[in-house]
Amino acid sequence: MWGRTERGDYLNHTGFLSLDLRSFASAQLIREKIPAASEGRAGWLFAGGFPEADRQALFFLPSYTGPEDLAREIAGGEGPITCIRVKAAGTGFTKAPTHRDYLGSLMNLGITREQIGDILCSESEAYVYAIKEIAPFICRELTRVRNVAVEASEVPPSACTLGAKTETGRGSSASERIDCLVSLVFHLSRSQAQALVTREKVFADGRLITSASYCPTAGERISVRGYGKFRYLGAEGQTRKGRLLVSYERYV
Repeated sequence: MWGRTERGDYLNHTGFLSLDLRSFASAQLIREKIPAASEGRAGWLFAGGFPEADRQALFFLPSYTGPEDLAREIAGGEGPITCIRVKAAGTGFTKAPTHRDYLGSLMNLGITREQIGDILCSESEAYVYAIKEIAPFICRELTRVRNVAVEASEVPPSACTLGAKTETGRGSSASERIDCLVSLVFHLSRSQAQALVTREKVFADGRLITSASYCPTAGERISVRGYGKFRYLGAEGQTRKGRLLVSYERYV
């Protein structure tokens, strides 16, 4: 894809990638010395429709399209990623569908997982991020979610009214190492947190973390497969016993 973008100077992109595939792809791109995109320079970046998206597509941008241009096009509904609002067609849901319910209904249409990004749900509606080409098909064919009639309509991603919900937490930690922070946030033992790193379940801003001694900087988003994610806010001081006081935002 990069070769086609570089030779033809036009935009290319993949489908939505999971965290581990994003980590693998970025490592390969860095190894091959393919530049990251910047204003006025062709290169690559990831985008998922909103900043906190877990599933993101890999974009290869031409020289005339910068990262801000792409973000603006996507937000306005003119880019390669769009958003589909799904709501009950009648009086509403008797029981709010889950993420799994929405995803299952979409997969039953014969759609591949790479065509669907994050799905944000509330009790009354959901916003599905998708590759733009598949949006008309979804809007036409998605008529039921968990045996309830629904209406699906394409909206620009900027119209999504559901955001990531977080809760701020604080606690003491032996250090800013990733295993200490994961242990604190998810109430695990230090050895359990280290095992998650060893099993390649821990990511920082989409990058696979392979060392339990890695120390994230303030603002990095940590994702742990099977447990959730949080944004590390940094150290605020020390306790009387010399432990660090740290704060974080956990996504709920």
